[in-house]
Amino acid sequence: MTRASSPRPTSPDGAVPVPDDAVSPADAVPKAAVTQRQRWAVETMAVAPDDRLLEIGCGRGVAVSLVARRLTTGRIVAIDRSATMVRLAAERNAGHVESGRAEIRQAGFESADLQSRSFTKIFAVNVNLFWLGAAAAQIGRMRDLLVPGGRLYVFGERPTPAHATANLRSTERLLRAQGFETTASVAAGVRGRLLTCVTGTVID
Repeated sequence: MTRASSPRPTSPDGAVPVPDDAVSPADAVPKAAVTQRQRWAVETMAVAPDDRLLEIGCGRGVAVSLVARRLTTGRIVAIDRSATMVRLAAERNAGHVESGRAEIRQAGFESADLQSRSFTKIFAVNVNLFWLGAAAAQIGRMRDLLVPGGRLYVFGERPTPAHATANLRSTERLLRAQGFETTASVAAGVRGRLLTCVTGTVID
């Protein structure tokens, strides 16, 4: 008997499928692709030595490592729901955690104990919170956690230009509705995929 395949999840407007690696095991994503998108994300944010950053959904801690190397007086707090991912991220970044440049916690964003106006930059890489339609309260909390003039970066990876364009527009609408001014950028990824970023700047 042939089993019917389940339909792929879609974005809130139903127009664009959720990225494969937002619903598949992390091990299914080529390591080269992971490294490239994380490096591009850190370069795009232009991390400064004194930045105070929050990463939502840190996974294995690749971006934490890249960010922490650039910090001197700054600090990155990284959260993830998965105890396994938090353990792996902590192991990868043991030196940065010991130095105080990094803190890695097991927590969902909505329940994480975070202080308002604490971060110069907040970012997420391929986090389905945004693809599946974050609640207004969650985006509002991100805005509250940023210092005046702080920035929110939503990074993703898309299989086609059509997916990239639709998801960028959807994310921009989401952020603008919560008082962010937005810009969007796209870069070439591996295997023909596209790296995307929507940057939201807090409007005072």
